[in-house]
Amino acid sequence: GGDTPRLDFIEANCVQCGLCEQACPEDAIRLEARYLVAREQRQQRQILNEEAPFHCIACGKPFATQSVIQKMTAKLTGHWMFQDGIALRRLQMCGDCRVRNMFEQEQQQGKN
Repeated sequence: GGDTPRLDFIEANCVQCGLCEQACPEDAIRLEARYLVAREQRQQRQILNEEAPFHCIACGKPFATQSVIQKMTAKLTGHWMFQDGIALRRLQMCGDCRVRNMFEQEQQQGKN
């Protein structure tokens, strides 16, 4: 709910298929075989992770979590496609602003 990115879990909805565990990019989900007898406990929403949103540096719209942006920046800083600094700054932009920025840069390069 709201603008705060979070991961909610309702145990009654889980069928133990393992897709969430396999797909988690942070390798942060572990399945635990169990059955809660109390129905109220199974139906209760649990917050597994909640984090402050990262806001686009161009428009201010929240679009990711701060840790995701920090990890992407750390992983891509040494990559040859991100050496100019402009591409690294684009990682801090929402999808709309990122596309707009690429078109603006292309137009400026065409004028030179």
